[in-house]
Amino acid sequence: MSEDNPKISIVLPTYNGAAFLSASIKSCLKQTHRNLELIIVDDGSTDRTAEIVRFFQDERIKYVHQSPNQGHIKALNKGFSLATGDFLTWTSDDNYYSVKALETMLNVLQDHKTVDFVYANYCVVDERDVYKRMGRVEPPKGLDFDNYVGGCFLYRRNVYETIGNFNEEAFLAEDYEYWLRVREKFVMKNIPEVLYYYRAHEKSLTGQHKEDKVQEQVEKIRDRFIREWLKLYLHGKKFYIKQDYPRAKVCFKKSLGLNPFHLSTWRYLAMLYLDRSLIEGIRKVKHAVKPGKSG
Repeated sequence: MSEDNPKISIVLPTYNGAAFLSASIKSCLKQTHRNLELIIVDDGSTDRTAEIVRFFQDERIKYVHQSPNQGHIKALNKGFSLATGDFLTWTSDDNYYSVKALETMLNVLQDHKTVDFVYANYCVVDERDVYKRMGRVEPPKGLDFDNYVGGCFLYRRNVYETIGNFNEEAFLAEDYEYWLRVREKFVMKNIPEVLYYYRAHEKSLTGQHKEDKVQEQVEKIRDRFIREWLKLYLHGKKFYIKQDYPRAKVCFKKSLGLNPFHLSTWRYLAMLYLDRSLIEGIRKVKHAVKPGKSG
């Protein structure tokens, strides 16, 4: 590996994503860090995908067509099996990078030799690139609760060589499951800078599946990696929100038996034992008083 100009591999799996594919490819090829390979894995597309890829006469592109359609995760794993870069990442056919995204992430990894995996903030845009909101990205400990890495990341090759392939059983949350495995063995670091644009639209992979189905998969995966007391606390919180108070009490009590120093668990348990009308009264007062103003 050349320390001055290391090679970055970008895997881009796609399936009938012609609508936004060109913009995604352009964002990869226009990176200020030029030493890269873009591995496009066409997972049995029947639209104009092949024609769009051919339009880009760039020797850094590797195009692989697999047929029939084998699924997003197999396409990802196929792409990484062909990657030759010193640093690795992947992107989606409907999202795009800022022009300095790879350079910025690479600089952090080169400046912090003990860090193995970096990830950056992102914006959510619509089909016309109109800003909708900021994405939610948290420090690595946030993975205890949900997938707060986002879609913009870069990691050293030895991470891939150690962690291996994406898990096909983790569909809809395969990236989250992978990040949890990475966190167990490597140092991760968040870059508080917007370097990526996530496109929200109905035909995206997440858009085609109900949010509760995605969240169900996230919780299933999360429970395999986090500590038992935290798992019980999170389940108790879910039951509390659903107003299933008996089950919430059981979870919170078991959680405190394993970790009696978690203040949020005590707070929820205390609310469960307070008179319900008193709690509703407190909530009404809280919502009636505007922040920053006093009577």
